[in-house]
Amino acid sequence: MTCVVIAGMIGSGIFTTSGFALADLQSPGRVLIAWCVGGLIALCGAVAYGELARRLPQSGGEYLYLSRLVHPFIGFQAGWISLTVGFSGSIALVALTFEEYIVPAEIRGSWLPAGSAAIAIIAVFGFGHAFLVKFFAALQNAIVGIKLFALISFLVIAASRISTHVWHWEPVAETLPPLFAWSTLLTMSTSVMFISLSYAGFNTSIYAASEVSDPDRTIPRSLILGTVLVTVLYLLLNLVFVTATPATKILGSPRVASIAAEAIGGASLELLIRTAIGLGTLTSVAGMIMVGPRVISRMADDGVFFAAFRTGPNSIPRSVLLQASLAASLVLVSNLKDLLGFLGATLSLSSALTVATLLIPVRNSLANDTYPALRPSLITLAAAMFYVLSTLVLIAMMLRHDWHDLIRTATTLICGVVVWLLMTGSRRTQG
Repeated sequence: MTCVVIAGMIGSGIFTTSGFALADLQSPGRVLIAWCVGGLIALCGAVAYGELARRLPQSGGEYLYLSRLVHPFIGFQAGWISLTVGFSGSIALVALTFEEYIVPAEIRGSWLPAGSAAIAIIAVFGFGHAFLVKFFAALQNAIVGIKLFALISFLVIAASRISTHVWHWEPVAETLPPLFAWSTLLTMSTSVMFISLSYAGFNTSIYAASEVSDPDRTIPRSLILGTVLVTVLYLLLNLVFVTATPATKILGSPRVASIAAEAIGGASLELLIRTAIGLGTLTSVAGMIMVGPRVISRMADDGVFFAAFRTGPNSIPRSVLLQASLAASLVLVSNLKDLLGFLGATLSLSSALTVATLLIPVRNSLANDTYPALRPSLITLAAAMFYVLSTLVLIAMMLRHDWHDLIRTATTLICGVVVWLLMTGSRRTQG
């Protein structure tokens, strides 16, 4: 399960986000601070989600927790966000990153429309996880190992050039506003929200909790260990990415990793990092296509989603194809930067609401032998409170800086309300 968490976290954000963050923050040092803040928030979230997994050791993720602990409608909205944003949107983002690095516009040619490579990857893994489940699961595990080997090799090579390469810590502008100035805090919040998407997979293993042995112990351990390992890896990678070249060369670029690799080790190192990125995006697409349908099936089993996706011999293939179709549609209408902001804000809001259930009294109907862990420790409560407050503050500040993502999030939620009304109306008619 720790490997599932690592595979879910290391996707596209680590290879694309720092260029955008540097354009906002204007300083390599401040970019690294933003990554540290994002890692701390993710670790607190992992601790909190671990307690939720002990409380309800079943598959279903945010949908399960909120529908059981708060209200079915709130749970449905979380499940709707998971379906449309958490998995479909993230798959689209990762697939677009694959295309940006592996098949960029200069080698793609005008005969191949933009988004074609991204859609092809989604189609391949969608078909594979729908009809060749065991083979593609084994293939995914093998690619995760190769990906980690490539990233660690990159860091080893970069470390060997510490004394020979010229590293750049200078800011973009000669003078910058103070770190705690209001304008800096606003831009920092936007960058941390972008970065939070790179950490979003810290909760991946909760979606398949019913499929592992001893989930109330295995899942929390995988969440914390996976998050710590990936946070350390992210900080080391970004230390290289944002200092390997002058800031002006990677400012606002989605290819910050390959630019840094070429500056350090030429074409051969760039090829290595491009390979790692390609493998990283492939495993993320595969992992999300594999895990996402479990949420759809859980919702269908509870009668809040279409009956065709209920647990059964054909439910997973149908759910996988639905997930892949939504992701491919988002590829056609979105770009990398828009997806980063929209996904970061929407997913963070859903996660904060889920973690907040640890801060409210639990219904007595849940206090039984099946769900005994209803009293979180003080450390867990502190982590949950920090996660919720920091996430809400970041969302508020980011939306004040750029309110367009609020419109996208609100549109997603309104569509969820429409589907909920359709489903409840259908149940009343059948009843």
